[in-house]
Amino acid sequence: MEPNSGDWSWEYGERPFDPVAGGFDGKLEFIGLMPYRKSMEIKASPIGIGYECIDHRKAYNFSKTLPIMQNSGVKWARVQTGWSRTETEKGTYDFSWLDEIVDGLLKVGIQPWLSISYGNLLYMDAENPKTSLAYAPIPFGKRAVQGWRNYCETLVKHYQNRVTHWEVWNEPNVGFWGTPEDPRPASPDPAEYVELVKITSEIIRKHQPGAKIIGGAISGGGCCNRYIKGLAENGIAEHIDIFSYHPYGTIPELYIEDRLKYIKSLFANCGRNIEFWQGECGRPSQTQVRGRGYKLTTANQARYLTRRILTDLHIGFDMTSYFCTGDIGSAYKPGGIHGQGVIDTSGEEYFPKPAFFALQSMACLFDAETIPIISNIEVTPPDGWGGFLASSAELYPVTAGFRRGNTPIFAYYFPENIDIDYEIKRIFMSIWIEDGFDFSDPILIDPITRKVFKFKKAPVRNAKDMYDFHSLPMLDYPLFITSYNLLKSINGN
Repeated sequence: MEPNSGDWSWEYGERPFDPVAGGFDGKLEFIGLMPYRKSMEIKASPIGIGYECIDHRKAYNFSKTLPIMQNSGVKWARVQTGWSRTETEKGTYDFSWLDEIVDGLLKVGIQPWLSISYGNLLYMDAENPKTSLAYAPIPFGKRAVQGWRNYCETLVKHYQNRVTHWEVWNEPNVGFWGTPEDPRPASPDPAEYVELVKITSEIIRKHQPGAKIIGGAISGGGCCNRYIKGLAENGIAEHIDIFSYHPYGTIPELYIEDRLKYIKSLFANCGRNIEFWQGECGRPSQTQVRGRGYKLTTANQARYLTRRILTDLHIGFDMTSYFCTGDIGSAYKPGGIHGQGVIDTSGEEYFPKPAFFALQSMACLFDAETIPIISNIEVTPPDGWGGFLASSAELYPVTAGFRRGNTPIFAYYFPENIDIDYEIKRIFMSIWIEDGFDFSDPILIDPITRKVFKFKKAPVRNAKDMYDFHSLPMLDYPLFITSYNLLKSINGN
């Protein structure tokens, strides 16, 4: 393994997990960094990244991000197409800016999927051009719809040999569905959105019969259930292959499993095999975003990323996309700070944040060859659960199991609110190992620092298939226990 390069200082005096400082130096021995894989080296994966906000908003320089992102290991990229940037004169389309993005991503082994989103004031009589993001074709009548048809047909003909997945609009339920009377209506009509999906999907499939259509792109919690139900009742399943959902919140695990079950239940009897994608979700790394005073740090962003991806894959999303690649800054709100990216794009030189290294770890471990399993993991604190419950008496440790071939990967962490300072706890753990699994030379992996530790004292095998680990660190983001042979197989050794 390469030399240790996982040490850095974070805001507020935060430091990455360190066994010595945490009191675990007698239990764990650092043996190196886990490998990472270039996106080109991974055949298939359920992990993606967002390349949003570089349409007409031009949030950052795409070409500067590519040398970094090619080493991420992600295989999907959500790209917004930018109708108003492409068609600045009626009937004239310039895709050169989008060609750079699509071709650049394909060259490094990342498959772009195009989100066809947002309006064009050439076809929409609007009183406030600044809110053009919200203007959707359907409410503006035949002229706008025909302009949209022409744009979509030109778009799919241009990219039909490079792009296979097409998303229709972005978050129509929360302010990106304007009308001539109201640029951001409180209750958009789901039937109008389904009509746009129908129109768009027919155009795409006419020129690319094998295309995959993504619908929904819904943002919000339980408050959007009625809207999603309206989509199902208006027949959206007839026109899509994938339903996309955007969960946000400071505790990634909270409510999301039930929400996914609810969404799946609405499509259970539609007669089509629809996939479900987590299409956009992330967390900024700055302390001030649109005036909100959360404790948003690079450390918290990295923690959130590991928990978001692990949760999505374990509960059954077919793909998870992290928002986003680069800091979008004033493109989100003029004069504002919005450090949403895994890459710092605030200066002339771009550089990866801790969240990027966490993304590398997750992409390396959880490609398409790694699948969830039912696991039996018991966590016991030496002093009882009372010392853990800093913010909620409802929170208990999260555990999850996966396998890659015949090698298991076990994850565990405490799902504390990301914004709350967390003190490392000491726990005991028992893991049931199924027959046939390779659990030789167990190791502990920290996905944020990419550090790999071996156990100075091997776990106690107290039965044929139970292993006891004494005095493990419990963090507020996942640590992974697996066999050292897993890393050797990933690294080709």
